[in-house]
Amino acid sequence: MSKHKTRRLKYTNIHPSKQLAIAVLLLVLATVASRGDEMRAWEVFVFQAIYGLHDSLFPIFYIVTQLGSIYILGILLALYMIKRSYHILLHVVMNGTLAYLMAGFMKDIWGRARPDELLAGVVHLDYARGAGFPSGHMALAVALALTVGHYVPKKYHWLIAVWILGVGLSRIYLGVHAPLDIIGGFAIGWGSYALFRHVKLYDIHRRSKSDKLTTKTTGKNFQRNGSKKPRVNQRKLRTS
Repeated sequence: MSKHKTRRLKYTNIHPSKQLAIAVLLLVLATVASRGDEMRAWEVFVFQAIYGLHDSLFPIFYIVTQLGSIYILGILLALYMIKRSYHILLHVVMNGTLAYLMAGFMKDIWGRARPDELLAGVVHLDYARGAGFPSGHMALAVALALTVGHYVPKKYHWLIAVWILGVGLSRIYLGVHAPLDIIGGFAIGWGSYALFRHVKLYDIHRRSKSDKLTTKTTGKNFQRNGSKKPRVNQRKLRTS
């Protein structure tokens, strides 16, 4: 149990409350900046640079973008169910669900048009519906990636960064999101992860194993100690 806690503490040195505050601030800034019927100049530059990458990269980005879809959530749930890591499974469900719902809520009340409506010559290379801001794929990918990264060894944390960056680039390459959409989705996913860092879950599987081991060890010790005759304090007998 101690190894598990130590490994998680090394994941980040920033307190969850500070992470949540930064994520909320980032979401507010991205939301305000996304107002209007046009992309910012820097957005256009970044979007065209990524969207204009070679067509041969389409299969790669199409596969990578699925890491922010509901399918990857189902795969993770099945994986942790098989491993019987129920505490991780519950964190994945809570983080992913909150990020997905928050992104949908933001789209409904504050959404912005997608790139094909803001720029000429842009075509969707993936199915997309509703408003563009914020990116639901990005929000879900960040929430899931950070949650999984919280429980994997430190040497694999670079894969978490690749996961998040890959989904963000893929959504722009496929023409379905502008850069600010990605930033907004990132903030929602990060905030969801930081919020549920405060939730402590009871690990039934790990605790039951520990209890069985303790019971077995106690039983053995009892048998060993029970076979020995109790020592009599001769000095006390004399004085009495």
